[in-house]
Amino acid sequence: MEEMRQLLDRISDSGIEVPQSVREAMYGLHLEQFTTYDFGGFFHDRPVVFMETENGGVKTISAPHMVVTLLHHLELSEGQEVLVVGSKGGYIAALIATIVGESGRVILIDPSAEIVRHTANALAGWPTVDLRQVESIDVSPIELPGELSRVLITGSVPSVPTWMKDRIIEGGFVIAPIGDHHHQELMKVERQLDTLHPTSLGPVSFGPVDIVESEPQPLSALEIADLIETLIETCHEMELCEADDLQQLGTIADELRTMQEANEADLEEFITAHMQHFVRLWPMIQLMFAPTLARPGDIDQDDEPGFHFDEFKP
Repeated sequence: MEEMRQLLDRISDSGIEVPQSVREAMYGLHLEQFTTYDFGGFFHDRPVVFMETENGGVKTISAPHMVVTLLHHLELSEGQEVLVVGSKGGYIAALIATIVGESGRVILIDPSAEIVRHTANALAGWPTVDLRQVESIDVSPIELPGELSRVLITGSVPSVPTWMKDRIIEGGFVIAPIGDHHHQELMKVERQLDTLHPTSLGPVSFGPVDIVESEPQPLSALEIADLIETLIETCHEMELCEADDLQQLGTIADELRTMQEANEADLEEFITAHMQHFVRLWPMIQLMFAPTLARPGDIDQDDEPGFHFDEFKP
């Protein structure tokens, strides 16, 4: 417990509020109950893997500062009923169940049968957690309560599903990372006087709810062109390249936009043929794919700001 106490103290010292109920719940849970992977990085404020697929899909338990942030904004108290969308290995559901107590209830849904099986084992002995597999989070599960007060979506979604918005009661809300697969805003969508009011809680980058959607897919020609154009803008602003180099990269991007129907092999051949234009810029390309990870609770954390990632990115 001492290691967890020190971690939460560092998170608190960074300016993130750690409610006492959250602190006590995290003291009482042990990570080995929720993952068979090494979880030492958790105490350096990093996400911890709990499931991988054969095709490279990965799901994690969120970094501690993100767990604290989500639970803080849920405004939990004893006796509440909370819907959690996306398993997170069962760790967040167990924390919520601890906070809302025996008179409360946690409904946990996930579209992956494999993850549901893993989570059922992790949550054995938690009678107040109701775990269910769903085909899609966009469709209301059967026998779900008609009214929703607290909803937490633990993976990226383009918007809050309509059925959830329709069931939120006055004063109730959804906490969700809303955006595309790469960057989102953590949003609180609250019903006030029969109107839904969205409030941004800051930029984040979560993986999708469904582990299958986290399996790496080859980039399309248009996606590669978009990345090259972002690289051109960055290099121009930072004066990292000669004008001729930027012009050549622009030509490559234009050619890629004419290759929308190209297959993976054709794209690989095209990029290989133009590789000499990317070699010198490889450090910048790496930075584009791996932004700084915010770890305010890391014992070795410096003062540089970072981006709040929730998942490891493939």
